[in-house]
Formats: sequence, C-alpha cells, structure tokens
Amino acid sequence: MDTLRKTTAVFSAILFVFTGVTALLLFNFDRSAFTAETYQKAFAREDLYNKLPAVMAEAMTTSGADQSRFPIVMQGMSREAWEAFFRSLLPPETLKPMGDEMLASAFAYLNGQADVVNLSLAPLKARMTSEAGTQAVLSLLGTLPACDLLQISQMSVSLLASGQIEFCSPPAELYPLLTPVIQGQLQAAASAIPEQMTLVSAPPQNDPRQKLQTIRLLMRLSLILPLTFLFALTVFAVRSLKDWLMWWGIPFTAAGAGAFLAGLLGAPVFKSALQRILMESMPDYLPVFLLDFASDFASAMVRALLDPVLWQGLTLAILGMGMAGAGYYLSIRKTNAG
Repeated sequence: MDTLRKTTAVFSAILFVFTGVTALLLFNFDRSAFTAETYQKAFAREDLYNKLPAVMAEAMTTSGADQSRFPIVMQGMSREAWEAFFRSLLPPETLKPMGDEMLASAFAYLNGQADVVNLSLAPLKARMTSEAGTQAVLSLLGTLPACDLLQISQMSVSLLASGQIEFCSPPAELYPLLTPVIQGQLQAAASAIPEQMTLVSAPPQNDPRQKLQTIRLLMRLSLILPLTFLFALTVFAVRSLKDWLMWWGIPFTAAGAGAFLAGLLGAPVFKSALQRILMESMPDYLPVFLLDFASDFASAMVRALLDPVLWQGLTLAILGMGMAGAGYYLSIRKTNAG
C-alpha cells in the first residue's frame, strides 16, 4: 500500500512539472498577448510605427478608394508613391498616436468589443490642409521626370485656365503658381477623406473570434490542472513538514527550471510556430497587408509570453530549491538526532 501511495505521488509530481510549465506558458500568453499595451511597447521598442504609412498606402491602393478629388498628380499613384507621400506628410509624433489608436481598435475587435478595426484619419486630414500637405505634394512632383519646354508651356496655360498639373517635375519658377492650386485641391481631397478607415470587418457568420474566446478560457483554466496534481501528491506523500518541503520543493525546482529554460531558449521555436499559425489561419476577409505584420506580431507575442515566464520560472525554481534544501536539512538533523 505504501509503495502504491508513493508511486502515485511520484507520478503526480512528474505530471505537475509538465503541466506546470505548460500552464505558465498558456496563462501568460492569454494575459499578455491580447492587450494593446503589449504591442504598443513592442512597436515603440522595434520602431514598428514606421510601418503605418505602408498600411495606409496598401489600403489606398487595394480598397477601391475614390481618388478623383485628389490633386491630379496624386490620382492613380502606386503603393510606393502613396507610402512616400504619407511618410513625408506624417512625422513620427503623429504616427505614434495613430498607431496606438489602431492597436486599441484591433484588440477591441479581437476581444469581441467591436466588429471593425478602424484607423483614424483625422491627423492625416489636418496635415493635408496645412503647409506640410503642400510640401508633400511638391515633393511628389520632384520625384517625377523633369518637364520639357513643351510641358512647361502647357502647364503654365493649364494652371491659368483649368488649374491642372502635368505629370512631370516643373521648374522652381512655377512653384508660386502651383502652390495655391495644390492647396485648393488638397482642401477638396481632405473633405472627401472619411474621418476613419476600416481596416478589418467581421463576417456575419463563422466569426473565428468565438473560437478564440473559447481557447482563451481554456488558457485561463490551465492552472487548475497542475494545482490538481500538486494536491494529489500532497494527499499521497505528505505526512510531515519534512515531507511537504521535499515533495513540493523538488517539483517546484524542476517546473521552475523548465519554465526558465523555455523563457530563455524558446524564442525561435515559439516565434516560428506563432508566425505559421498567423499566416495559415488568417481568415480570407482580413486585408493582405496584415500578412506583412505576421512576423512582427509573432515577435511581439513571443516577447510578451516569454519575458514573464522566464522570471516566474526563476522565482519558482529558487523557491523550490529553498524548500528542498530546508527539507534536506531537517532530514539530516533528524538522522543525527536519532
């Protein structure tokens, strides 16, 4: 009977170690990977806000946006040209609050608090109607081939007659004539731009977020399993203070060491697995540009997951070694006393 009791306790201790490491990973993943604050820190640390112009450029060229009210030089622009325009128009101090608001909207969507992911365009509209907007368009003109004499003469006539601009880089002498035309067209374009851009919208049926919420619930409950095995080994093995210190200390040390090693060495494995999940499981209704963020999201999620696991594992291992050491000391003292 005593052998069966100890065998069951050992088996429970082994299961506690494996389920404990897994539970720490799952619990921290749920706690950290689904909050905007985690990614705001990651975006700031890795300078990912600079990708926001690329997101906006992708949306402008793939969402069927009406560009007819933009200045003629901006109509039909490529994604690369739009990205260059947004970068010249939006400085880092404007991009960060726009990115933070987009992240907050994205996680409200993932957590079922909203059905769309929006990007506020109010800062863009304000910048377009300022001097920065005019300079951004002039910079676009500067990237075009230089106008020849015929184009310059046609542009001069067109500016006076119809306010149109040729697709070429004009000489600096024409800039005073171009400026008021560009300003007027930018005013019209800004009024045509909505206050916010919808990046993601959920389908009416088969919403994958419902499965996500179920998975997150299981992650939160994952700690129950190792606690159950810890209770089992306590019932079957602990009969004294020394037993408690040894039977808890050794599994704590093993589980803490395993979690510490996972936090220290697991980044490449977890990043690869998460990136594969993001790219293979991404629903068809999500915009293509999100695929470009899969690696960045995976990196941020891994950092959010592994950093606390590493420190929690180290703390658990130190606690376990302290308990096991105290149990060993009591065992030696009892032997010497006997």
